Amino acid sequence: MKNPAIRDRLQDIVAYGREAVEAVADLSAEQILAERFREHAVLRTVQVVGEASAQLLKLDPAMQVRIPHIRRAVDLRNMLVHGYTKIRMEEIVRIVRSDLPDLIDRATAILGEDYQ
Repeated sequence: MKNPAIRDRLQDIVAYGREAVEAVADLSAEQILAERFREHAVLRTVQVVGEASAQLLKLDPAMQVRIPHIRRAVDLRNMLVHGYTKIRMEEIVRIVRSDLPDLIDRATAILGEDYQ
């Protein structure tokens, strides 16, 4: 697979995912909310990861098998953008810490396998 659009979306997941993890760091949800710029950074980077994930699934639906948490990233993006439900920062912090590292690792592995 040498599709540049797929490569770009994978790179977005890795880059913005790492930024989200870095922005959350070891801070509590309350500490993040107390720093407005950090709050916005977390929300925006998570949103971009979800959008890149959605575009990636359109380009290659098989990515859902290769990257198990990708559907959750898309769903979270939709909730953030469309406000389907009120998302609490505690939940976003939990997702960034528990799900995002695996998503980043799998996207990185695919980049390494397919785009060397």
